[in-house]
Amino acid sequence: MENNTVGIDAASAPSWSAQELAAATYRLAIQSAPCGMFMADAQGTFTMVNAAYERLCGYPAEQLIGKLRFEALHDPAELAMRREELIAPPVRNAIELAGTPFTADQGMETDWTYLRSNGSPVAVTLALTRLADHAGLTVGYVGMAFDHVSRKGVQLWHLLHHDPLTGLPNQDLLEERLETTLQRSRSTHEPVLLVLLELDNLRKLRDTLGQPAADTALKQVAARLKRLCGDNHMLGLMHNTLFGMVSSGRNTLPADFGATLLAEVSRPIPFEATMLHLSASIGVSSFPAAGSDPRALVQRALLALNAASRAGGGIMRHFDFGLQAQSVRRNHLEVLLREAVQAQRFTLAYQPQIELRSGRITRAETLLRWRHPKLGTVGPSEFVPVAEDLGLMNELGSWVLEAACQQAALFLAKFGNSPSLAINISPTQLRDRKLYGLVASALERWNVPPSCIELEITEGLLLENTRQVIDTLQNLRKLGVEIAIDDFGTGYSSFAYLAHFPVDRIKIDQALVRAISSVKNGDAIIGAIINMAHALDIKVTAEGVETAAHARRLAELGCDEAQGYWFSRPLTAQALENALTPFSWEENPPP
Repeated sequence: MENNTVGIDAASAPSWSAQELAAATYRLAIQSAPCGMFMADAQGTFTMVNAAYERLCGYPAEQLIGKLRFEALHDPAELAMRREELIAPPVRNAIELAGTPFTADQGMETDWTYLRSNGSPVAVTLALTRLADHAGLTVGYVGMAFDHVSRKGVQLWHLLHHDPLTGLPNQDLLEERLETTLQRSRSTHEPVLLVLLELDNLRKLRDTLGQPAADTALKQVAARLKRLCGDNHMLGLMHNTLFGMVSSGRNTLPADFGATLLAEVSRPIPFEATMLHLSASIGVSSFPAAGSDPRALVQRALLALNAASRAGGGIMRHFDFGLQAQSVRRNHLEVLLREAVQAQRFTLAYQPQIELRSGRITRAETLLRWRHPKLGTVGPSEFVPVAEDLGLMNELGSWVLEAACQQAALFLAKFGNSPSLAINISPTQLRDRKLYGLVASALERWNVPPSCIELEITEGLLLENTRQVIDTLQNLRKLGVEIAIDDFGTGYSSFAYLAHFPVDRIKIDQALVRAISSVKNGDAIIGAIINMAHALDIKVTAEGVETAAHARRLAELGCDEAQGYWFSRPLTAQALENALTPFSWEENPPP
């Protein structure tokens, strides 16, 4: 039978040395390879291309070799945005190549767009490896380019395992790589680090500026993190706002590197005619300290991440088992709090506010209290953040409003008057367009004058300066309800905001009150606040007054009212009624 095999006929072949045969075989393998292959010198100029590369880009070898650099085939617009990805990093974990005077780095593989000789685009995956001498200086490049059209199977795998927007590995692929790293580390006894970084306000950015702005921000953050991680971390996108990084050989993330990651995220991002601003939180877990399998490491890194977010964001937390105990309690609280809200198992306490000129109780702040039959008293600093996360603040706020109006009605029935009861309004409630209707309905239902109710908001809400918030506050004031700014002096205090907002009262934070005696010119600061507020026809209440000296000095400075332990701790409704009784006798003496 005739032999049609294509190859070298050993009988007729010239007498080649082993070295010559190896070189011929190498050239034949390169030229017959189904993917595009090239070599370039230290400047990136082509020194060799194979036939598949000529077909891929549409240029014959003579137009490439010695004339063009390999980056010249890239789409210029894409290259301008991602040029740093073609600048090979320093050689790490260098591969020693036997018989050669250089080493090769582990290379990179990324997706790009080529422009063919006729100008048509083609999507490729470029695998690029840098060659360096033993001093680390670049001596050349070796590259392979795969046409996506001819690699449908590979393309499908890539689509299934990578985020389409950023091109980063998705959760499935990252967890697969985490498991592979763990398997290797179990035999080498090396630690493995999992870092989760979540963007704190991407959803808000999307809601305010739209999806294109959110996409731009996410892509830019992904590029920044990829550049910072380099070869030290495997980077992926777990879901829309959560990045994951895996590395071996370390069990903690250095504080300075964590700070660098957070700083890169917060660096402004240009978008159209504005700048986008993001922030992030970081949670870290490690093998073997925090777990031995991917699921445990992810779960515990998320616990650390949630702790960082609840602490205000913009920080990094490492997992410890104390966080797990806190998580168990929090999960328990979520269940119990839902039940308590549904059954309205809360009470109100009242802390009197004293008019310094007369010494009378003119108003009282309502304070929400929850006492569970098994857990005992649960402080608002613990259960209010849980209620916010569960979206229960509107229901809780409505209950407080009803309970306060009911109590004011009882005082009116007994004494013919009532101190103004101050109710803390959460940002969630104030942003709800239903707030005005809820307040008006409660006042009408309990037949309580609007002057009996004061609503306290945090000064951070002044920054929002939204038309809806301003309209709601103005309508409430027209109704006759007073508006107070709580904790004034702790954040973004500005009388410029007060001049534009409908405000009746500011409550000076206790930290400033303590400064009267502990900080140089502390009383001058308080005095200036009081004078400027009075100039705007705004009354002033001082919080956290705990000494007679502070109360006396505040009165001398012209402060209208004071609240704190020097006068009274929070009281039950009955105790407040008892405290009000002597004052009621002055106007309505008993028989």
